[in-house]
Order: sequence, then C-alpha cells, then structure tokens
Amino acid sequence: MTGRPGRSADVAGRPAPADTSLHRPVAVDRTADAEFAEWVQRLRSTYRAVAFTCQHRLSEPAHAGPLAVRVVAGLLARPTVFRYFGLPFSGRIASLAENLIADAEAGNPPAPADWSALEDRVLSIPDHHRSVLVSVCLNGDDIDTLAAKLACGTDEATRRRTALVGYMRDVVAGNLTSTPDEEG
Repeated sequence: MTGRPGRSADVAGRPAPADTSLHRPVAVDRTADAEFAEWVQRLRSTYRAVAFTCQHRLSEPAHAGPLAVRVVAGLLARPTVFRYFGLPFSGRIASLAENLIADAEAGNPPAPADWSALEDRVLSIPDHHRSVLVSVCLNGDDIDTLAAKLACGTDEATRRRTALVGYMRDVVAGNLTSTPDEEG
C-alpha cells in the first residue's frame, strides 16, 4: 500500500491507477437521486476493481486504467445490465474485460481513455434521463410502471426510454471498442 487515499500497490509495488474522483460528492435530494448516487458509487467501485485486477493480468500495467474505462463504458452502453448483481453483472464485466485484455496482450493496447472525463459525463446526466435510468435500468421497471412514475402515457414512456438509451450511447462515445445492440 502506498498510504495515499484512493491508491494501492500490487505485490511488485506498482501503483494502482490514480483515481482522484472517488470521493466527489453526488447530490442526493429525492429517492431517485439517492439511487442514482448509489449507482455512481457502484460505477466507481467497478472501475477501480477492474483497473486493479487488470493491473495484475497485463504485462503492461499502465494499460489497466484505460482498459477499465472501456469496460465501464461497455456497461454504460447497455445500461439495463445495472439491474443485475452477482454473476450476471460480473459475467458482463468479465466478457468485456477478457476481450480487451487479450487484445492488449496481443499488442493492441486500449486507446487512451480518461476515467474522470467519463465520470463527469455520467454526473452530467440530466434529471429527466436520471429518473428513467433509475426506473428502467436500475429497478427493472416495465414501460407501464415507468409511465405511472412519470405520470405520462406508455407512448411517452417508451419515447423517454429510447431517448435515454441513445443518450447513454452519447455518454460513452469514444470509449467503446464495438457498437452495442439496440436494446440497452
């Protein structure tokens, strides 16, 4: 351990990727805001866990940070994955990470990617998208339940869900190695 907050070292003494954003405050005003804040913490934890693990797996540990950003971006591109915990969620992470690790070890390292920039984009998700994200992607609500929560018809709820999925793809633009399917 290096003793500095937010950093650790592996057994060879290599520092873990710097992450100064772990303790940035996330506003918590309403129930959806609280759930959004918890989700942001989950993203941060996922990034750090993937970066730390990949640092031990890669022959060039400096590639761990950019690779972890790409894994998180892959998750964000299909945001309904966040309704899952345990093996389904871990399996998606492993699927994304293993392909990127194999590419890096074959001489195709991940392109530079900045966690802070991606996190800033996540924190900038507008309220009207946050409520849909929490309802559909985190809680697994169907369109009828979303419509009831938004006090609108199912056509409007469907439009807002589709808009969210498109918005999330914009959030991760430039950090993906492939284009996700349309489902979200």
